[in-house]
Amino acid sequence: MEGCGMNCIKYLLVVFNALFMILGIVIISAACVDLGMIKGFAGMETTGHETDIVLIVVGVLILLVAAFGCFGAWKESPKLLYIFVGLLIIIILLELSVGIAAAALRPQIEGTMKTQLRASFIKNKSSREEDSTYKEFWDTIQTNLECCGVTGPDNYIASEPRLNPAYSCCPPDNSDHKVEDKRSDCISLTKYYQEGCEDKVLSTVHSAGMTVIVCGILFCFLEVAGIILALWLAHAIKSEDKGRETA
Repeated sequence: MEGCGMNCIKYLLVVFNALFMILGIVIISAACVDLGMIKGFAGMETTGHETDIVLIVVGVLILLVAAFGCFGAWKESPKLLYIFVGLLIIIILLELSVGIAAAALRPQIEGTMKTQLRASFIKNKSSREEDSTYKEFWDTIQTNLECCGVTGPDNYIASEPRLNPAYSCCPPDNSDHKVEDKRSDCISLTKYYQEGCEDKVLSTVHSAGMTVIVCGILFCFLEVAGIILALWLAHAIKSEDKGRETA
């Protein structure tokens, strides 16, 4: 390949695929975060995360295809570039299918999460001291999201067994008082968080899902740009080869 213009296309495609690999890691990370939130906030159930798993698989395929595209551009092989274009088209179709499925299933997933959260809260209230799994689960949510109960602290008192809000419902207290005194002050002065955890959990999971969707849309634009560059480079290589044959 001679000529600055064609060399520029070649190196631009190599740089594009390097960027493509980085963004592939980003979409895998975003899908893993969304998957972790769904599994972590759904009352320790594991349903409703199939689209994230598919996205992780697609992300791995993107990394492999981007590496293949770099190799094809560097070797200046039209055949490899055409294969690269075909693989990109397949990935775009997969991403569109996953995106449509995720949009369609999201309300169902969030509805399932609400049911599981409420069920786990009941188990949290009724669990024995030696079976602290659900208590630890709710303590983590309430501390991290700064919330209390499913819809508010009244959930602890509204049904049997009637309990005061958990200490994890209380804001951090950096005083030197004993934990028992801190909890007593929080409960007696109603300092605990007033917002329920259900809305905060759904909002957090929704934000993570939107991040995945935005990454997918960005990838589609990049993939179309990669297809155009690869076809342009393959055409330039074939035109140059024909020019040499007729010279």
